[in-house]
Amino acid sequence: MIHFITTADHAYTLKGIRKSPYRRFPVACRTYDWLFRQRRIVASACVFTDLDRLRYFELAEAAKVYRRLRDAGVRVFNDPARVLLRFDLLSTLQRLGINDYRVYPAAQRPRPERFPVFLKCEEGHSQHFDRLLEDQAALDACLDEVQAEGAPLTRMLVTEFANTPVRDGVYRRHTIYRVGDVMLPGNSVIEGSPFVKYGQRGLSTDAEFEEIVAEMASNPYAERLRPAFEAANIDYGRADFGFCDGRLAVYEINTNPSIGLKGGSRHDGFNAAVDRGLRALIETLGEIGGEPVSARVAPSLWHVTRLRPVFGLRLSQP
Repeated sequence: MIHFITTADHAYTLKGIRKSPYRRFPVACRTYDWLFRQRRIVASACVFTDLDRLRYFELAEAAKVYRRLRDAGVRVFNDPARVLLRFDLLSTLQRLGINDYRVYPAAQRPRPERFPVFLKCEEGHSQHFDRLLEDQAALDACLDEVQAEGAPLTRMLVTEFANTPVRDGVYRRHTIYRVGDVMLPGNSVIEGSPFVKYGQRGLSTDAEFEEIVAEMASNPYAERLRPAFEAANIDYGRADFGFCDGRLAVYEINTNPSIGLKGGSRHDGFNAAVDRGLRALIETLGEIGGEPVSARVAPSLWHVTRLRPVFGLRLSQP
């Protein structure tokens, strides 16, 4: 049994694993609240996801459970005590020369070295701010506006924009997965927005579809992205990246990437490539577990008393 541990509101991302026709191994999608209430679990592997959405004490308890599972012989992925979250990750990648753009805490009222920049919350993966800020005056005004509307700048980042459009007003975002030591290509998407996330139906040309298919077949960026995963201490997740004037730019590494079931585009070759990629991902996941191990996890009472109430149960605060 492979356990994927996620936050309660974001288990939907694992639908593609649970319902994949290629899956030949048992899998359970569990929440951290569930995990922290168990005394013992049986698992061949355990993947910790959604670490950027945990509160600090949850992150600390997850790291303890990780070690109990590891010491019992369960294969574990994404050590909560070592995984770098967004600000630390992007700062580290810039320091190592993997990225050449910088990120700044918004609350410090930064003066970025280059523009344009944009705002993004440090937690989660949504892009709540949909405009590029072209200079310092625009940034200062935006920060003033955000605070005036009642949004704190704490846990908000100012990021130098790094993505050269593939054509006028059209941007592309590439993806690659890591499962253990295996690097697997994901499909890139194209949008008429600098903040590429899901892709825009009907925008890609046939030539662009063919480029994506060829990229997924050759997986040319695997070893270029491996150092980013290593620096982040992430051994299961998906990196989103692009290129700025030919230079690689890693945007994030998501420990709980959404796994789909099919491509769903008008281009048959693209759909087939996506299907091959998803099959390879599922088959690779099937190889990460060994023999099932009964492992004692037994969380501390101090942490259990701080868990969210479940089924109407009220837990007292000391």
